[in-house]
Amino acid sequence: MTATDYLAIVKRFDTYPDDAIIPDPAAAIILGTSTWTLRRRNPVPARQISPNRRGRRAGDIRAHARGSQPAA
Repeated sequence: MTATDYLAIVKRFDTYPDDAIIPDPAAAIILGTSTWTLRRRNPVPARQISPNRRGRRAGDIRAHARGSQPAA
């Protein structure tokens, strides 16, 4: 995926259901952090997309942005 693809995901984030998996680079943009920080501090539980890619549930990202604890 390219940076343009991640920005398109960010623009449509509000339309995604809570169970949608958002790739880490797009999740980092939404949370206002770097991908490195997202992976190391793990504020939102990761989900495996493929062997080399991880993502986060849209519902967990929203819960973290609101300040509540994401579901495990």
